[in-house]
Amino acid sequence: AQAELIGILMIRAHLTQKGSPRRCVLIPDSAHGTNPASAVLAGYEGISIPSDKKGRIDVKVMAEKMSEEVACLMLTNPNTMGIFETHIEEIAQIVHQKGGLIYMDGANFNALMGYARPGEMGIDVLHLNLHKTFSTPHGGGGPGSGPVVCKEHLAPYLPVPQIEQEGGLYRLNSDKPESVG
Repeated sequence: AQAELIGILMIRAHLTQKGSPRRCVLIPDSAHGTNPASAVLAGYEGISIPSDKKGRIDVKVMAEKMSEEVACLMLTNPNTMGIFETHIEEIAQIVHQKGGLIYMDGANFNALMGYARPGEMGIDVLHLNLHKTFSTPHGGGGPGSGPVVCKEHLAPYLPVPQIEQEGGLYRLNSDKPESVG
């Protein structure tokens, strides 16, 4: 959940820099269970979006609730029921048209590895759960790590230190003034 929180804080930093952090986050009822807590910890009010009869985001309801006050849509894809959000491009278009961003919880990203490219689906930032996607130990049994990946417009807000390559060598760089921490 720490990587999830980082993604939402990056969205807040980006929107704040643009002059409006907004006040709400849309969270489908099919999203990963930690999403509402991350939204609140980042200073947002969560707005629940119901699933349709097929277990996917109800696009009509989501479009009705999408406003200039919504910072982002937090979604899990495939969702917690294991269903791929087939209308993801339409969903992203609706959110982006109102100036919002798309956060994707990578809880079930193992189902998409090698098959889908979230950036091409309209995702702005996502985190990966390494224990599912790459089979690392979970919880107390091993390292807790959740990489965050994002589109270029959110890159200045990534956490530090960042690993950079310089002259064939790697170094840590903490000199990123817009970083969320």
